[in-house]
Amino acid sequence: MHRPKCHIAACLGGLLLAVAGLVATAARAESTPYYLGGSLNLSQESNLLGLADGVAPPPGLAKSDTVTSSSLLAGFDQPLGRQRAYANAALRHIRYSQNTSFDNESYTLAGGLDWATLHNLSGALTASASQALANFNLQEIGLLQQKNLQTTRTLDAVLRLGVAAEWALEAAGGQRKVSNSLDLASVQARDFNQDSAALGLRWRPSSLANFSLFGRQTRGRYPKFRSSAAGFEADRFERRDIEFGAGLAASGASSLDLRLGMGSTRYDLNERRDFDGTTGALAWNWQPSAKLRLDTRLSRDVGQDSYAVTVLNTPGLADYSRVNDALHLRVDYEASAKVSLSFGATQSWREIVRTLDNPGVPQDASDRERATTFTLSARWVPTRALLFGCEARNDRRRGGGVLTAARVASDSFSCFAQFTLQ
Repeated sequence: MHRPKCHIAACLGGLLLAVAGLVATAARAESTPYYLGGSLNLSQESNLLGLADGVAPPPGLAKSDTVTSSSLLAGFDQPLGRQRAYANAALRHIRYSQNTSFDNESYTLAGGLDWATLHNLSGALTASASQALANFNLQEIGLLQQKNLQTTRTLDAVLRLGVAAEWALEAAGGQRKVSNSLDLASVQARDFNQDSAALGLRWRPSSLANFSLFGRQTRGRYPKFRSSAAGFEADRFERRDIEFGAGLAASGASSLDLRLGMGSTRYDLNERRDFDGTTGALAWNWQPSAKLRLDTRLSRDVGQDSYAVTVLNTPGLADYSRVNDALHLRVDYEASAKVSLSFGATQSWREIVRTLDNPGVPQDASDRERATTFTLSARWVPTRALLFGCEARNDRRRGGGVLTAARVASDSFSCFAQFTLQ
């Protein structure tokens, strides 16, 4: 018997309409630890390809585009005595009006288990997997005209022993793997595996203050860092850090959080990217009223965006986020029980370095890029099961050196509708 095929967009749309018919009933139903839902998102992108001002898109591609995304959502959050298990899943079908070669199916999966015993022993186990279309800076590996899906998988575990009411010993370990689907050497060089471990002590002298001191070790590997006669040559690195953390509730409406780390990174092949220095973040959260909240964060981090390049037939290395300094501001305002507004602003400064293996070729270069992002969003929750929202976003990047474009600008506007049965 012949069965008609269902295109994924039509199937999702039909399912959304079918489930939406149950929303009124679900809104009156008793709450459960499980949920099932869906969402539709429509966005307009003025510079989808990230082109610099004055640069035309290549044949077959369009600079601006309209993007439609339909999603299925599911999850649960279930207490199990002293334990808690939870999981969330989102399956998305994304279509581009002009750049149809980028049409894709993506997903996000995450879950975990929080556990505790009667003898001050507790911990957590979390895992996640995601797949999404990857976008790279054009000055890094050039414009990718084909679809490249980047898959990320993580696994993390924490073991905590409460020595006394104020003290706790903590051990943690994790693994992260990143892979790309596009079979190009410049893209495959971005594949990345990392293992990490940490051991430290937490101290909470009162409900208003907490402190921590951790030692961390991270080992990473780029399995396809650059091509060789035998196929690919891998690059490995090791990073060691000592990290201090502090949290202070200055008042009932204000709190400060500090993370300060001193560390060193050493690479097997990419020795010019070795790093010794300070990283960290300082965050201030202030809630002057029940409806208004302000979050400010100043951070300094070391990136992992290094890959092989060739200039004048000379092999080299480019590091596109050796050090990144950023200032973030977010303001949330609840206009009513059903309407909320948010404003965000980010200013970042990124150091960029390119080095060559042949010192006789004067192509070594360094540069800095400044990026500014503004966002304004609104959300409306008319019922417990329905959520609507819109967001406007403005991005500007400025450089103008050897390794950056003088100006890259993009604007986007998106709206979504989401329902949840629970």
